Amino acid sequence: MPPLEIPPRTIEDRGAASPPLRFRQGAHAPYGIRWYGITSLYGHFRNFISRAIAAEDVDSRDWMRPESRERMLSQVLKALGAKEAPSLTEALERPVYIDFAADTGDDRDTSFAVGAMLAQSYDVPADDGGRRTLPRGDILMMGGDVAYPVATADEIHRRLTQPWNEALRAVRVRGRTQKRVLLGVPGNHDWYDGLDGFGRLFRKGVDLPTRRDVQRRRPTLLDSIAKLGTPLREAGRNRKVGLVVRQLHLDEVSGFFRILSSVAKSVRAFFAGATKKRRRRLVLHGYVALQEASYFAFPLTKEMDLWGVDRQLGRMDFRQRAFFQTYRKANPGRRLMFLASDPATAYGEPNEPGLGLLGACKLSLDKDELLYLTGDFHHYERRKFNKAMHVIAGGGGAFLHGTRISASPSGPCDAEYPPREVSRRLVAQVPVTLMLGRAGYLVHLAAGLVAALELWARDRGTATFWAASALVSLVVGLVLYLIANHRRAHRLQILAVTLPFAVALAALPTGLSLLAPHVIPSLAGDTAVIVANAIVGSFVFGLFLMTVAIFGFEHQQAFTVLGHSGFKHFVRMCVHPDGRVEGWAIGKDDPLAEGPPVVVDRWVWSPSSMSDK
Repeated sequence: MPPLEIPPRTIEDRGAASPPLRFRQGAHAPYGIRWYGITSLYGHFRNFISRAIAAEDVDSRDWMRPESRERMLSQVLKALGAKEAPSLTEALERPVYIDFAADTGDDRDTSFAVGAMLAQSYDVPADDGGRRTLPRGDILMMGGDVAYPVATADEIHRRLTQPWNEALRAVRVRGRTQKRVLLGVPGNHDWYDGLDGFGRLFRKGVDLPTRRDVQRRRPTLLDSIAKLGTPLREAGRNRKVGLVVRQLHLDEVSGFFRILSSVAKSVRAFFAGATKKRRRRLVLHGYVALQEASYFAFPLTKEMDLWGVDRQLGRMDFRQRAFFQTYRKANPGRRLMFLASDPATAYGEPNEPGLGLLGACKLSLDKDELLYLTGDFHHYERRKFNKAMHVIAGGGGAFLHGTRISASPSGPCDAEYPPREVSRRLVAQVPVTLMLGRAGYLVHLAAGLVAALELWARDRGTATFWAASALVSLVVGLVLYLIANHRRAHRLQILAVTLPFAVALAALPTGLSLLAPHVIPSLAGDTAVIVANAIVGSFVFGLFLMTVAIFGFEHQQAFTVLGHSGFKHFVRMCVHPDGRVEGWAIGKDDPLAEGPPVVVDRWVWSPSSMSDK
């Protein structure tokens, strides 16, 4: 019986439609990460450990052996059931469709919504005024940060493969599932787990059948029908319960105990001389993993190759540089579809990690024919260069990073999502959201500790108080400066913004202790001042994040506070045999709301010229 999937869904261009005023939140565990909550500390700790290991030049890529271009192409053709040929389009004798998504597994309900968008074929407006069909991609490419806060096998399973598989199974009507190819490059959150979870999803499987697999009976037709009819998702009536759990921060409590349980299992395994059990394999329904390394390359058309590159947490390793430089020397002058986890430009400014990748490969956006596909920043942004096009599409499920609010130093981009005015409206919510604790209470805790330190120093004498105040001002100022200046640009402007906020946060406990007896006498005690400083200090810190975002110094941290689930998207591409690539960014303002997605952006990248459609 030939495979049969649901018919294409008709969607239209988004145009200048206004976004909804309210957005739905996920109501089924696992919920979106609270980046200023206790569970996010786990990700920060793994980040620190991973970077410490990388600093010692311990690199697991030294053991990787990527497939040759011929071998990789052969594996792709075999998975797609195509004959052998010099390139993928020649083998299929038709255009190749490729889906691209990045920054995926966060909130479960949002992941399901993105998976449902990606699983479908679409009927979209055509350039001639008619309609055309966009089938689901022959290849799914993922641009890093598969799950958050750390892409362990368990987190990938809970936040990505489980909800996506539910959506992927839903599009099949009958017959065997059509096989497609899964490719990916790792981002920093994948490296926090040493690529263990990433490898279990993307590495070519060589698992031998277990005794249980051998003894298991073959499924019958009735079994298949039951499996397709089995509800994998919690019933909608549980949505209100999930929202209450979220509002009461019970997700933080359960996450904290999950971390403690994981640590306890690791300690027990350590002292028992055993290993901690992990998931054997991670599988996306209908997709075949083929990689033997975190990077790869093979020919898409007669004159264009696909490269997937990996910079780990800092740079491209020597073996990978040699692999791509050797590939380039053997195949000079070919156009490239360049898949990376870090942009070469973002918010209208150069982005050093991505530029480093291009430099290591001896490539340039200004000189080479290059289609650069990436994520890392959780929004959509497209820019054209001389012969290149740079596309950021980080809306695969993770919380939103808004687009640039201030004027870009390199001029406006060719397309962005969400629109600038929406980002401006959202960032204004940051101070109150942070103060109310919706992003977690780590900032409140830090502000409370600052107040406790200064009040303790006040009781020890004037000299101790002034020394403590100076120390607090210095430390707070340094932290704020590092937050706003992570890209090492605009130093003087950032310093001018940082100093007033550092002084205000350092002086706040003293000001509250002097003001409270006159305003609310019952709050004159030290405990009340500490609590008040935690609340007001969080608001002031939120004002700082909002300010640096508005001025264009730092965009991610402010939107991290919001944990916004909106404006999710992916890119579907049609690669023609002549090397022309058509792209459609398909997205949804509120992925959890009813209704179809929309076409956010359409573009064409071709050998001779580029034009907006």
